[in-house]
Amino acid sequence: MHPISSKIFPNFDLGDFVLREKQESDIPDFFRYYSSPEVSKFILCEIPQNLEEATRELRYWRGVFYQNDGIYFAIADKKTNQMIGSIGLTSHNTYQSRIELSYDLACEYWRRGITTRAIEVVVKYAFETLRVNRIEASVSCTNIPSKNLLLKSGFTLEGTLRQHRYHRGTFVDVYFFSLLRSDLKNYAQKSLR
Repeated sequence: MHPISSKIFPNFDLGDFVLREKQESDIPDFFRYYSSPEVSKFILCEIPQNLEEATRELRYWRGVFYQNDGIYFAIADKKTNQMIGSIGLTSHNTYQSRIELSYDLACEYWRRGITTRAIEVVVKYAFETLRVNRIEASVSCTNIPSKNLLLKSGFTLEGTLRQHRYHRGTFVDVYFFSLLRSDLKNYAQKSLR
């Protein structure tokens, strides 16, 4: 538990993997996978260049929950407790009842259904616990696997935001997605496919 809050961070079981709170012991694993060229080419923010920067990044995302701005989970191997990715909800706008979904995963775990299962759990948490009406997500237009993952997970592609993000010295276009509370019937059917 975080020292400045009595809030209890939830954990979720994904089978061989779990969603849990990020820990200081995760920093080396986080830095290793997050800064790898395969993963970082799709992350539209600054990438830590060393363990000190990775520590600040991990602490920031851990604090999102305690600042009531959302929640950000470590995706960890259940047997070893090794962090292999992250998924979370941030930029919680309570007045507009919306929040933003983002995720990342070590490339050696891609295409195993881990992120799909994690999205299902986090979407349920957003609608049932945080009581939002809208979940948003954006991905680089070059990140076709992530685009397909969001579509498979029931999100609607709303359009392209031209030169919306500045990444590695250039402005990039992003696909913008949403999932609404009123979409839940369709979401349940799509996530069963």
